[in-house]
Amino acid sequence: MQKKIYLCFRFMYQKLLSNRMKTALKISILVLIFSSAINSSAQKYAVEIGYTNPAKRGSNFSPTYFYGGRLGGTANFELKNNFSLLTGALYSFVYSDKKIGYPNSGLVNKKTTGHFIDIPIHVLYSLPISKTLKVFGYAGPNINVGLSQNQITTSNLSAALNTFHAVEVGTKELYTASILNRLNLQIGIGGGIQWKKYQIKSGYDFGVTNLNKIDTGKLFQRGWYVSFSYEF
Repeated sequence: MQKKIYLCFRFMYQKLLSNRMKTALKISILVLIFSSAINSSAQKYAVEIGYTNPAKRGSNFSPTYFYGGRLGGTANFELKNNFSLLTGALYSFVYSDKKIGYPNSGLVNKKTTGHFIDIPIHVLYSLPISKTLKVFGYAGPNINVGLSQNQITTSNLSAALNTFHAVEVGTKELYTASILNRLNLQIGIGGGIQWKKYQIKSGYDFGVTNLNKIDTGKLFQRGWYVSFSYEF
């Protein structure tokens, strides 16, 4: 089983390795090494798939809502008194279709696709109900790393109105264009229920890192998710 986990993370490493991903991968490796050092004999692994609904919000920005899915693996390291440390790596693909209206039927449309890696570092508490059923809750930091965020902007406004409203028509990669920060530190909280090896959980991650790299106000990304896991 440990060999399968190693091969899985090796495959992810080979697929994601690039200059802009080195920092994220170093963080992932450090988390895994730290987790392994806690208690290598009490590990439980799980595969996870679910739905995610993040949003970007800021004082000078209208909200941008994303919809998508997430997939990955987690490792649970048992501590004492029903406590454990939950970590792993989860890939998310999300999509947003945002329409901004202006007078005289003016419309600006921004379609955005995002790719992220989440690295949770959560303390989990389990409460057994029976031999096969338990409920659990968790809280702790989550490291959200942006892989790419591509935005296509179209507009039916005149060129003068586009300039006046600071609308830039065309395609833009928001990370490589130095508009957004890739690293997003979040504080997560959630809970769920487990029957035998099956889990259903839901949680919310509160963004605490300002993602905006240009001087137009603070921008945060936070979001809700629900997922299904199988433990082995």
